[in-house]
Amino acid sequence: LEPHLEYRADDVRCLICTNQGKTNVGGWIKRRSLKAHLQCASHRQAFENETEKQQVRQEDLARQSEAYNADGVADFPVFDPLEPSYMPQMFPVDMDLDDNRPSIPMSQLLHELGPAPANVQLSPEETRAVLEQEFQCMLEDTYQDTHLNDGLADQFLADDLPKTSDEPEDDDDLCFDADLLTDSEYFPYPNKTVMLLDIMDNLPRCRFTTDHLSLILHFAKKLGVADVPSLKGFRKIQRKLQLASAFAPERSKSYLGNVFYMNDIRETIARDMANPLVAPHMHFYPEETDGPISETYQAERWMEYTPSELTPMYSRGGKRFWIEELARLADGRYVIPHTWIVRNGVLTSDVSLVTRTESGRWILHREKEETIEVEDLELDWDDLHDGEPFVWVDGTDIQAMPNPMRKLVSDDEDLYVVMVSPWADDVSGNRSKQYNKHMNMCTGNGCLPGRLLQQEYHVHYISTSPNASSAEQFSTFRDHVKSTEKNPVKCFSAVTKRNSRFILRTPGLTGDNPQQSDEASHMGGNANFPCRKCGWGGTRKEKEGDTLYHTCHLVGIARNAAEIRETLDKQLQHAMHGDAKAVGDLQRDTGTKDKITQHWIEQLLARAKDLKAERRTRTPTEIAAELQKWFNDQPGDKRNPLLDLPGLDPSQDTPVELLHTVLLGVMKYIWHFLNTSQWSDADRHLLAIRLQSTDLTGLTIPPLRAGYMIQYRNNLIGKHFKSLMQILVFHAHKICTPDQFRLIQTAGDLGARLWVPEIDNMDKYLAELEISTTTPKTPLGQR
Repeated sequence: LEPHLEYRADDVRCLICTNQGKTNVGGWIKRRSLKAHLQCASHRQAFENETEKQQVRQEDLARQSEAYNADGVADFPVFDPLEPSYMPQMFPVDMDLDDNRPSIPMSQLLHELGPAPANVQLSPEETRAVLEQEFQCMLEDTYQDTHLNDGLADQFLADDLPKTSDEPEDDDDLCFDADLLTDSEYFPYPNKTVMLLDIMDNLPRCRFTTDHLSLILHFAKKLGVADVPSLKGFRKIQRKLQLASAFAPERSKSYLGNVFYMNDIRETIARDMANPLVAPHMHFYPEETDGPISETYQAERWMEYTPSELTPMYSRGGKRFWIEELARLADGRYVIPHTWIVRNGVLTSDVSLVTRTESGRWILHREKEETIEVEDLELDWDDLHDGEPFVWVDGTDIQAMPNPMRKLVSDDEDLYVVMVSPWADDVSGNRSKQYNKHMNMCTGNGCLPGRLLQQEYHVHYISTSPNASSAEQFSTFRDHVKSTEKNPVKCFSAVTKRNSRFILRTPGLTGDNPQQSDEASHMGGNANFPCRKCGWGGTRKEKEGDTLYHTCHLVGIARNAAEIRETLDKQLQHAMHGDAKAVGDLQRDTGTKDKITQHWIEQLLARAKDLKAERRTRTPTEIAAELQKWFNDQPGDKRNPLLDLPGLDPSQDTPVELLHTVLLGVMKYIWHFLNTSQWSDADRHLLAIRLQSTDLTGLTIPPLRAGYMIQYRNNLIGKHFKSLMQILVFHAHKICTPDQFRLIQTAGDLGARLWVPEIDNMDKYLAELEISTTTPKTPLGQR
């Protein structure tokens, strides 16, 4: 074999092992280790393989040479380069062309060029340098071809870029000193370059392929950028960061056997708490303001929680003030805080005064309540309690001190309550237009202001599944939320710079109307009792009667979670007795039907039927008792998991969705009625001209496509109806009746009151909104 060793200073490597791609051998080694390498089994095997390849190659050359050495080959004419031959022209030569260039005989050209150079044996380093130079030329030619020829495919592959000769292959993944990582200014990144590369590689709206990234790294090295890693080393850093800072989705298996993976919302919120760009914007206390109301924590929903269900403490300067604990003010008075409320931008507390008698007993004056600013608090329970119990006057209604919630955290930890409002919806999992239903589930940090929640960064993905329903996914979400009641999630607060913990609450469930009906264990809008929020309804004939029809326009008796649970339990009891008719009647008479409960109802009815067939002498009570025992032993949820979340009532805490209720409800019916019963083709053509001439100044809507809206008037979507709701009143004159124009006008007035970012006066707004929601019903409901 030819020399197969390559030398570099004190190092040497075996080219045979390198060319064969051996994983444990073939790299650079010290010269003193060469003898051991040549005697190892891997090298001997590689040497034998290379020897066999050489022998096979020699045999092939000999076999090919036999054809040229055969008899009669010498009779063939020998190619003479001095007398070149040319292929005949496809077209006749234009004789008018005048070529004045002198012709040079081939013999003269060969004489001027001189004899061919002798075959020079190059060293491995020289060979590699020549190959690298040739490859660079080929790469530049290919790159120019791809830019000069627009029709050519992209042939410039960044993965094929040459490595620099001073970068050993076995050190390809070492792009920084691992010992200096903890001292890095850009921890957990080793340096600024790697940090920027990782940010660029993870941009959600601008994804880079491996080829793109390899090209960027190559350019950065050529431009002399410091600390540029190799592609392999960069990927290694990313994997380490993923393992160190990211969290893997949790595998879940539902009661139906469907498997799906869910991100842990507890980890997501913990990252928000530790993020110095997010944590300062989080609000942990309800707010009362005399100015405009624009946030959920400024409305009444948070006030519906008891003070112990909200953030129960306030921390300042290492002191922790808890509700229902004795504290002292800066003026020397003693108080017991009951609430923490932000009033006009200042955190305050509603407190009761506490005094001490001459005998050393303490008296709580609940009739003497006042509001203080938290800055007036000076000493907390730890400062006042010296180990001796506080003795209260007989008959004093006082809660246990210290606050029992202190047991949930350590002495150096704060406790917060964070609101999360999940939503679920069915979307297509395909990139094509073919619909492939997937149930997606997301949530947001409810402690952030609305302007931040509109950003994609704060939309937290939870799970998706083509098989598992929203109820199955909500079951795991419910477990995550409830676990924080007894074991608050440990985190670090970027605001207070202290270790903290938090409890999760779910104040509401957003989504579209059909999805919210499922979440409220309701049958939907086509049921006899079509409202998920109240008990209005009846049979079709009853709803057409004057009395029930009139009450449809009034506020009904609200549903609640306890009533829903009771109804579902009754359905299960009927199923245990094998009475399918009673189950169906109860569902129709209440509008309550739960998907999870229905799964068990079907199984109970089938088992009850089988048990009756096996032993006809058994009474229905005995069969029901046996089925009750079997039912209790079954694992998994037996009803809607959202009914078990503390502080959440799915029937009331599902905000009315404007898209289906107003745009695809009120406005779509108005538009359909006018197009089918009122407007002629001439009216529609006139309306198209008017719509296209609309001045959109001051409106935050896209440019109108009036021709499209008129041509496809029966296939419009929400954005079209939202635009029509705002501008149709200015263009419908003289092509509709006065009553129809009044209907369009009231619908526009309703839309203007619903889509508002701020509410200046809540009481006045609610009164006007009630009028606006009632007015369109009159012409729409005329019979």
